Amino acid sequence: MLMLGDYMNRADKLVYLKQTGRAVPVRIADTFGKRFMGLMGRNVGEYGLLLSPCNAVHTFFMRYDLDVIFLNKDNRIISIKRSIKPFSFVAPVPKAGKVLELPSSLHATDSLNKGDQIVFYDDPA
Repeated sequence: MLMLGDYMNRADKLVYLKQTGRAVPVRIADTFGKRFMGLMGRNVGEYGLLLSPCNAVHTFFMRYDLDVIFLNKDNRIISIKRSIKPFSFVAPVPKAGKVLELPSSLHATDSLNKGDQIVFYDDPA
């Protein structure tokens, strides 16, 4: 098992396993350009994006609602914002170092709560 830190300088796909065991593919956005673009212009699908470092997000030019999970350095959930509409801005969350963006249609945050720890695994495919 490879943890998130092993991937921070690579463009590999990760898999976020939520507590129900469902795997969601996640890509890393670890440059200014990748973080700025985020999921803009992409069609809704079953995937996520991990922005690092990051503590605030915008949904300008998005085509769908987002669920956003703010994580600390240990991948513990500090805050969850659900169903953020396109053309919105979410203010910075203190102590957040990473943000996991997921299409709201996945309902991937339904079983998650503040304080839960997210684990990222390498892509099994």
